[in-house]
Amino acid sequence: MSPTSSPEPSADYDPPRSTCPLCGGGPLRRRLRDFRGHGIDGCTACGVEFMNPQYSDDSLRRFYAGYTCGLHHEGDTSHRRNPEVRRLGKRRTLELIASHAPGRRILMVGCGDGLELQEALATGWQPEGYDVDPKATAAIAERLGVPVHCGEFHDLLARTGGYDAIFLDQVIEHPKDPGRYLDTCHALLRPGGVLFLGMPNLGSISNRLKTFADRLRLRSRPARHYNTRHHLTFFRPSVLSKLLRERYGMAVLCVRSSMKPQRSQVAALFHRLGTVFDSSFLVIARRHRLG
Repeated sequence: MSPTSSPEPSADYDPPRSTCPLCGGGPLRRRLRDFRGHGIDGCTACGVEFMNPQYSDDSLRRFYAGYTCGLHHEGDTSHRRNPEVRRLGKRRTLELIASHAPGRRILMVGCGDGLELQEALATGWQPEGYDVDPKATAAIAERLGVPVHCGEFHDLLARTGGYDAIFLDQVIEHPKDPGRYLDTCHALLRPGGVLFLGMPNLGSISNRLKTFADRLRLRSRPARHYNTRHHLTFFRPSVLSKLLRERYGMAVLCVRSSMKPQRSQVAALFHRLGTVFDSSFLVIARRHRLG
């Protein structure tokens, strides 16, 4: 069955994967199919789920040329896109990272409109950015006066490194090769440096209930919460924590719900009770020191 909807009407796809894009293992098992016609497979080795087949590089390049996720548009009342909500969430997150990082040099991957770079500057970090669009990254670098890298992410290994912290907030679910992204991030960290990962939480109670309802065919748009319009890999806290420990030998320092402000006191209360009550979660892990 071919996918029926995609980032663009002209989207095309790679051949189906036979190995996991996160751990490289398998075997794979089909979990479900979403309302766009995309298959969702699970890796029996590490437990991650991902879209299979995945979009081609050309399809993703066309899509991200006009991608504005996180940016606030006039008339947009979304709580999570409100600039002040985003700003406070970034600031709280950076304060948490600072409590674990050995220094203040930070690489912010997927820096988008530059808001997180601004917050890093305002809170005493020495930030550098990375994103895929050359015009946008050049404009942000000029406006903020900080280095903003572009080009192939993995090529950064030949040009830079030794970071005290690497920051990926709502990023790791997007690339086709999340395992390789984590390889590169680990290599870019100095010994004792910390990796921050924030992402949607497939293991939340809300998403578990939606998946259960989809398997019973109770929803008209099954697996909508996977958001395969632009998300390719789907994580649970336990899966990611285990991978960071076992594959990279990292010390997992913190696993918790996201730092974004909540709409109400009731939401904030549940938010504090654990990751199962939040649609997003974060992990902070340390690269082991030498010796």
